[in-house]
Amino acid sequence: MRRAWWRSSLTGVLAGFLVGATALGACTRSASQDAAQVVADPAMQRLLQHIPADTPYAFIGMGNKSAGSTRDFIARVYAPVQKLMPQIEAKLGTLGTLGLTPDKEALARAVIDELKGRLSADGLAELGFDIDGRFAIYGLGMLPAMRLQLRDPAALRAAIDRVQAASGVRFPTDKLGEVEYWPIADGNGKVGAAVAIVGDQLVAGMAPAALKDRVFALLLGNERPARHLGNSEGFQALLTEYDLARLSAGFVDSRVIAEAFLGEGDALNKDTLAALAPEVAARWPELGATCKQEIRSLVALSPRVVFGTEQMDADGYAGKFVVELRRDIAQELMTMRTTVPGLDIESTRGAVFALGAGFDVERALNFALARATAIQAAPYRCPALADINKGADDVITEIKGAEPEVWKLRGFATVVDDIKLAGMVPTEIRGFMSFAYTDTKTLVNKLGPLIKQPLADDGTVTALPDGTIPFLNNMHYGMQPGRGGVVAIGNDSQARAASLLRFSPPADPPLLVVVYDMGRLGEIMKQVLDSLGTQKEDMAIVTDFYQAMGAITYDARASERGVEIHTQMGMK
Repeated sequence: MRRAWWRSSLTGVLAGFLVGATALGACTRSASQDAAQVVADPAMQRLLQHIPADTPYAFIGMGNKSAGSTRDFIARVYAPVQKLMPQIEAKLGTLGTLGLTPDKEALARAVIDELKGRLSADGLAELGFDIDGRFAIYGLGMLPAMRLQLRDPAALRAAIDRVQAASGVRFPTDKLGEVEYWPIADGNGKVGAAVAIVGDQLVAGMAPAALKDRVFALLLGNERPARHLGNSEGFQALLTEYDLARLSAGFVDSRVIAEAFLGEGDALNKDTLAALAPEVAARWPELGATCKQEIRSLVALSPRVVFGTEQMDADGYAGKFVVELRRDIAQELMTMRTTVPGLDIESTRGAVFALGAGFDVERALNFALARATAIQAAPYRCPALADINKGADDVITEIKGAEPEVWKLRGFATVVDDIKLAGMVPTEIRGFMSFAYTDTKTLVNKLGPLIKQPLADDGTVTALPDGTIPFLNNMHYGMQPGRGGVVAIGNDSQARAASLLRFSPPADPPLLVVVYDMGRLGEIMKQVLDSLGTQKEDMAIVTDFYQAMGAITYDARASERGVEIHTQMGMK
């Protein structure tokens, strides 16, 4: 985690706040212990001690030794890719048609030859990589850097030497202090990059040309930041608060980024931004205290995004994303949750595709209207925020002009459990469509004439004639007065519609649910391609790749932290 540590006295205050927030959040003692153990691990310290505490973003992999290896997951994902290698090898002779210079073509051939048969956990290990190893992707200043723990640094050096020998291309080298690295320059010379093997780590990073030595000194380990993630109480608190001390954790801190754009905060962040965008730095003297305060207040609405991996094994992947919101905004968002029949992960289990959202549109519009009115009454004084003042006026106009029906919407859900095709035409569909709406009486009066079928909102389940909606048969619908309704499709549509109308409101309804089964979508894609007569070997590999995976789900919910999105991917 990254906190804005501008003054040493503020460090203790914020650390205390984070500890208190952790306690209030009822984080378990084991989560705290796991976080402390991860940060204290000597191998992790060898990564974290190079990452400034004021980095604007970071993604840290803790290694997977104790949590269960990722090898099975990697093997399942790479299996379809392995089938591509013969095609890639067969097309080596066409590299010359891509417009590559002779040395780049030779280098591409050498790299592909080196990767032959090695796109697997064991193959990567031969090259010196460790798929269970620790890693870090982070910002050195505003530009990205990477550190990757190697299984065998000598093996990687040997592979690089083989590529150079086979291609006849020698990579130029440079030195900073006693550390040798491979420099890479962009076309205009404004930004440079460095790649090196330092100890048991592969490191790579970018820097503005004017700050190359200063940034590369940190990248290559010639210097270390005085305050880094290894001694940052904030990072350990993040791992504890979000229970992300098992596989990986990351963050993007908008406050740190904003400070750099204000010409404040960490010196390296500010200086790299000035080197990359001198026009931004030229405006710093114009930013007075009022502008800075108002911009900071806006950034505080969503100070950080936190994410991480909770599972990666033979069964699949699971992770989370949290868009942090200011506490009052988060609490207001929680009041906007609504109940929609069938809008939950359990109702979508086994579906080919599902999409739904539950949101009190009336409450959301009133909240936006109140905020925009407050801005209109007390507009931002900073000239840089003039567009927000105008935007508030536009929001008020748009909301007041919204159709009355829009205010009554509370959410919807669409679930396709099964679909059969004849070519491109669906012949059978099983699933349901549901909605939450407060004015069902007006709805039935308007929809009935459109579909030429009398409708009712009395809670009964009624059959709809086949073809009422094109391609859809075996349909039943039902509506609860003032709440909404459902249309179920398929052989069991009557029973399903009745079950959905009896749907019990969950204590924590989701804001958004998205589900798609990659394997079954791959099967459908294969059917379509076969019907079109376009099924080729390369497309077969794509469908094979899809069919190796199962359902991917995204489940977004409102909490006191903000918006929490949990995602999973199953493997077949």
